[in-house]
Amino acid sequence: MLWRGKSLVRVTVALLLVAGLTTDCSWFQRMSSTPRRHWWEFWKPKAAPSELFYPKDMDKVPAPPTVGEVGLTAPSTLPGAEAGRTVQDVTRTLPETQPVRMPPRGSVSELQTVYFDYDRHDLRADAQATLDANVKYLAVNADVRILLEGHCDDRGTREYNLNLGARRANSVREYLVSKGISPDRLHTISYGEDRPIDPGNSEAAWAKNRRVEFKVY
Repeated sequence: MLWRGKSLVRVTVALLLVAGLTTDCSWFQRMSSTPRRHWWEFWKPKAAPSELFYPKDMDKVPAPPTVGEVGLTAPSTLPGAEAGRTVQDVTRTLPETQPVRMPPRGSVSELQTVYFDYDRHDLRADAQATLDANVKYLAVNADVRILLEGHCDDRGTREYNLNLGARRANSVREYLVSKGISPDRLHTISYGEDRPIDPGNSEAAWAKNRRVEFKVY
């Protein structure tokens, strides 16, 4: 009897093991036949980033309202002292602006050069006539300021010629002041023999170099 009982227990355990193995095999078959899904396949965004943060019609900015849309009209006439006159009428009556006339700079053709005799600074008759013509230009152009440049020929020392050129420029200045030109408009400088017009060594070349030039500044 004891032997039969043990045999029955063994048979029962064997049947249970067979049943368990069968169940496990069917479970493994189902798992292997079902495709696996990754974690990111279960997450779905609500909307694409471009549509979520930047709507498609964001660049469609409405244009500002025009005068007619807000119920306003541009005035055709002016108030106050200009009442009854249109903007166009006032514009047509405005005076035309004139360009600002700037005084010339440097040499001016109307201001002639004055010439001197050898080793002299006094004014000759022809020099005075030239200066009288220059006075007329300076009287009309009252805003012009003049630099009187004294020059010499190359005979003599450099120091002597610098002094002689200064005396020639001062002679011209004194004559202009005597004719009514303000001394504040007249300034002098001497270049002596340093700036000759003609570098020759003839009397004709020297005569051209003994001079006082007018420069506007």
